Amino acid sequence: MKLPMVDLLILLFFLIGVLLVGIAGYLYYDHQQLVKKGVMTKGVVMSMHRIKPREYPVAPSVRYRIQDGRELLFHSSEGRNPPAYSIGQEVTLYYDPAKPERVQLDGDYLLVYVMAGIGAVFLLLSVWTIGESVAAIWEWLVAG
Repeated sequence: MKLPMVDLLILLFFLIGVLLVGIAGYLYYDHQQLVKKGVMTKGVVMSMHRIKPREYPVAPSVRYRIQDGRELLFHSSEGRNPPAYSIGQEVTLYYDPAKPERVQLDGDYLLVYVMAGIGAVFLLLSVWTIGESVAAIWEWLVAG
């Protein structure tokens, strides 16, 4: 019996979609937990940095003060083009009191949206025939 390549591709697309949507769900949950259990504070965008050298998008570097009075600098890894923030802008952020360098900017869900969106595309391309594809792969495994 011939290897069901199309069915394997459909299964791969389905698994990639589930993985990406799962990662998006975890990132969202993690963000919500930091908002719920973390400390809210205000910070100031000190500069914009590029995620990759000589390339856009750019992400903010934010100076913020923690409960013991120390000032820390957070370099976001979520950049946008055009930038979502400007230098000198005051922003709300949340940090983990046990690890004050663990920070989330308020409302910064770009990575969640990207992962969920790409995962949804993979799922939409595969969900309609995943049942038949799994059956065909199973039949091939049993017959081989």
